[in-house]
Amino acid sequence: MMTSFLLVNTALGIGILNFPAAYDQAGGVMYATAIQVIMVTLMISTMFILTYCSDVNGDRTYHDVLYSMCGKKGQQLAALSICLTLYCVCVATLIVIGDQLDSLLHSLYGTEAFCNRWYLKRTFTIPVTAILFILPTCFLKTVDFLGYIGSIGIFAMLYPVFLTVYGYFKLTPNNVHIKTRPDDLSGMFAMFPVLGLGYQCQEVVVPVYACMRDRNMCQFAKSSFLAMAFLFVVYSVTGIFGYLTFGTGVAHNVMTMYNPQDPFVVVGVGALVVKMIATYPILALCGRDAAAGIYAELRGLKPSEFAATELARRCSVAFVWFTSSLLLAVLTSNIGVVIKYMGSVASANIFIYPGICLLQVILQNDPDCSAPRSRFLAAYAILIAGVGAFCFGVVLLEAILGSSEAESPVHDYCPNKSL
Repeated sequence: MMTSFLLVNTALGIGILNFPAAYDQAGGVMYATAIQVIMVTLMISTMFILTYCSDVNGDRTYHDVLYSMCGKKGQQLAALSICLTLYCVCVATLIVIGDQLDSLLHSLYGTEAFCNRWYLKRTFTIPVTAILFILPTCFLKTVDFLGYIGSIGIFAMLYPVFLTVYGYFKLTPNNVHIKTRPDDLSGMFAMFPVLGLGYQCQEVVVPVYACMRDRNMCQFAKSSFLAMAFLFVVYSVTGIFGYLTFGTGVAHNVMTMYNPQDPFVVVGVGALVVKMIATYPILALCGRDAAAGIYAELRGLKPSEFAATELARRCSVAFVWFTSSLLLAVLTSNIGVVIKYMGSVASANIFIYPGICLLQVILQNDPDCSAPRSRFLAAYAILIAGVGAFCFGVVLLEAILGSSEAESPVHDYCPNKSL
């Protein structure tokens, strides 16, 4: 049960806000659910692959497995992809803060005041909130004190589930159009980054498995199936009820679709903003350390040299990380764009690296793949890595083409004015 909780706590995040929009892009409830079942099945298999590979050399972290199976270069590539994923999530957290403040301030002041007062716009509210509440924590060496509000974070991420069900039975939007099939094939691929972000926990699978009291594949299988089943139900409920409520007009952040003057919504908005403020420093610290590690390896720094410049490096990396992510968040008003890039990078951690690791294990034990079992596992490893490479390429291309089309927010409060 504890293993399942750790996996769920790692995977459950801001991706849940995008599921109703993903259901729309995938072509409706039936197609979205089918894609979700297939992808979740493949993701569970990569979790088993990582635990299986960790048993070969007794590895206890994701990076150790990659080092054992793929060498130093593979480990460095994985560190880079994890760093990029964390950076994108930091940008997304700031965008979510802006979305929630937009919704709240628009409901309080009305459209005319909201669109004409500069201090109510996200170009002002996001930087002020980030500088006051987030920036001071980014320079700290540790952010252990933020663990005390972890319960608020879990509540905030589960709140959209309640809100979508509540809104489905209470709200009656006009002109709701529900798809029964995707507009085109690329629409189905648009769901991949959302699924990757929503179910991604591969980075913690190995350390969680290593800490199990009864470390074996059978026990881990029970835990992983329980965790994935819980996530599947949570995401499906959010996606189905959110999509059936708003149809093709649903926003990429479903929370912005609800009236912030409703007491139930106000609670969710407040909890979500607090969650984002608390989440950013933790992600930034992990990303900052990963970036520092990559820098040290590229420069060939000795441990003594690395320790001597720790303070200056920490402050400079934290400042660049915060400033650049804040700038991107202000310029990118649609969280869906960021999620596409996140999903593209995450596909490497979810599929490509586990596939390569499994292939290496097979080749080490049976270089010629003479046994039928070896041939089957080698073929499956190639399939998994191929799926990851396909998702990476297609989603990245779609994200680049989509950003060139300047996707605007679905929920635009000032359609004739720039936010």
